[in-house]
Formats: sequence, C-alpha cells, structure tokens
Amino acid sequence: MKHDLHQAEKLRLSEKRLMQRHSRSAMVIIAMHTLLCVVYFQLGYMDISLTEALVLALLVWGSLLAYQLLMATGVTFRLREPSLSLPLILYFIGVFMVSGYYVDEFRLSVVTLFFSALLLVSFRLSGKVMVAVAFMASAAYALMLWLALLDRWVHLSLSVELLQWLVFAMISVSFAVTGGSINRLRDALVDKNRDLANAVKKVREMAIRDDLTGLFNRRHLLEILERQRALFSSKSVPFAVCYVDLDHFKKINDRHGHDWGDRVLRQFSELALSGMRDGDHFGRLGGEEFLLVLPQSDAQGALLVAERLRLRWREQRFDAQGGPAIVSLSVGVAAYQEGERVDELLNRADQGLYRAKAGGRDQSRVA
Repeated sequence: MKHDLHQAEKLRLSEKRLMQRHSRSAMVIIAMHTLLCVVYFQLGYMDISLTEALVLALLVWGSLLAYQLLMATGVTFRLREPSLSLPLILYFIGVFMVSGYYVDEFRLSVVTLFFSALLLVSFRLSGKVMVAVAFMASAAYALMLWLALLDRWVHLSLSVELLQWLVFAMISVSFAVTGGSINRLRDALVDKNRDLANAVKKVREMAIRDDLTGLFNRRHLLEILERQRALFSSKSVPFAVCYVDLDHFKKINDRHGHDWGDRVLRQFSELALSGMRDGDHFGRLGGEEFLLVLPQSDAQGALLVAERLRLRWREQRFDAQGGPAIVSLSVGVAAYQEGERVDELLNRADQGLYRAKAGGRDQSRVA
C-alpha cells in the first residue's frame, strides 16, 4: 500500500519540476539559435556588423538569464501562469524576427527553431491562444520582411521571400493546432493523475483506519510501533505505549444494546484524540481495546498520560441519554526496552493491563 501511494504521488505533475524543464528548454533553443546565427555570420549571410551582433547577443542572453532567475527564485509561483509562457513566446518572436531581418539568404532556416519554441509553450497555452500566437508570428514575419525589402530590396527576391513567409505561416498555424491538442491532453492527464492520487490516498486511509471510530487500526499501529522501534535502534529515541481497555464493556452491549456500545467507543475515541500531543498515535486494536503510542516518553511519563486520560473519561456520563452511568477504563503501561520485539512490548503492556484489572479496574499500572 505504501508503494502504491508513493507511485501515485510520483504521478502528480510537479509545478516546480515542469518550470525547471521549461526554462532549460528555452535556454537550449536560444543556444542553438545563437550558434546558427554565428555560423551564418561567419559565412557572410548576415548583413550586420560585429558590434551590432554582440550588442544583440548581450540583450538576448541578458533577458533570458533574467527569465531563468525568475524561475529559479520561484517569484512567478504567485502568478496564474508561473512559467510565463505567453511572455516567453513573444520574446521568441522578437528574437527570431530580429535575427531574420539581417539575413539575405535562407531567411526561413534562421527562424525555423521558432517552431520548437511554439511546441514548448503549447504545454501551457490553450489552443485559442496558440493560434493567436501563430498569426501574430506570421504578422511579425511579414513586418520583418517588409522592413528588409525596404532596406535591401536589390539583394532580395520578392517571390522567394513571399514563398518562405507562406511556408512559415502555414507551419506556425499547424504547430499551433497540434499544440492546442497537446495542451488539452496534458490537462486531461493532470486531472486523471490527480484523481488517481486522491483515490489511492482514500484507499490508503480506508486500509489504516477503523471503520467505527476512524482511529488507526491494529495493522497500522503495528507499523507505527515498528517505525518507533527502528528509531530507537538507530537514534535511541525512547517511546512507550498505553494499552487501554474499557471496563465491563460486554455488559454495556448486553444491557443497553450494541448501538450504545458503538456510541461509547466513538465518544471515547474523540475524547482521547482531543488530549493528544502532536506526534502521539492512537488507535483501536479491536473490540474495546485501544493503544496509545507515545514517542519521546518513558514509563512514568506514559503513566501520567494514562492517568489524565482515565480521569477525563471518568467525567463522562451517559445515563441522561438512557445509557450507562459511568464507563471506567484500565490501562497497562510499558516503555520499550532495547532489543525487544513489538509483540514482546505489547505483551508487557498487556500484563500491566492485567494488573490494573486484577487490582480492581479503573486504574493504570506499569508493566
């Protein structure tokens, strides 16, 4: 069951992990685009001076590093869309269109990596927004092309440039449509994974809880004791247990009915839980028997806890509602001893309980 719960938790999409991947992918796309521009510049296909190219590179990488800083610090987690996908794709449009402006040949190849950026943000943006971004990018390409033609029309072929623009626009729209489908699939996956994780948690709760009282059941109590035993072995963390039994409980069922018996068990469970410290564990072993696990406690400390619980429970009366007047309890207390097995610890606590009952009930005894 623990393994199943762990697997379900792993299925949950971590927002922080997704943002890290998102920002790293953006870095990779810009790095590849920068490398491509360097190659084009070295081959003489870019009409730009070295100084201008360096200034643009500094602006591009400076803004990208600022984006990385926002992701790393988690500042954007307070936003509705923490990965800033829309500002990021607008940034990509600006970077690719500016670099495309300076190219005289193979212009489309310089902006091809824009499609990778479009696919990246498709995991965050809706289909409608993706299509709007595609048309915006196509319009930006047309503006970039118009400016390039005004500046260097002698060196450019209008028919070739328009054909490249058409190819860019068609691919952008197709990527946007595909990206919208990816986004819908991602949303559906997130919902299903959330439902699965919640279902496994619910099953886990059902497996470790007692149906009647909602307390931990015997199986889970034994798991807790094994963990405490391991803590004692590794870090010498002491712990003690209180074995609790409601006195003459069979008579309550016989005289007042099982409904009254169940009511008493539930009320006792609520009272015991209300007085527990953080870190203490309380559960039902079965019938009218309960177990209180007290980390960081020795036998005397556990005895004080047991006595407080016993005295508080003595104040509860049920006769006004037609039930038993007073239901007392007996408690056996035992502190864990080095090398002891869990069943041996419980047997000693049970011996303490036997001493309490043999001594007249309504008392607590240390094993």
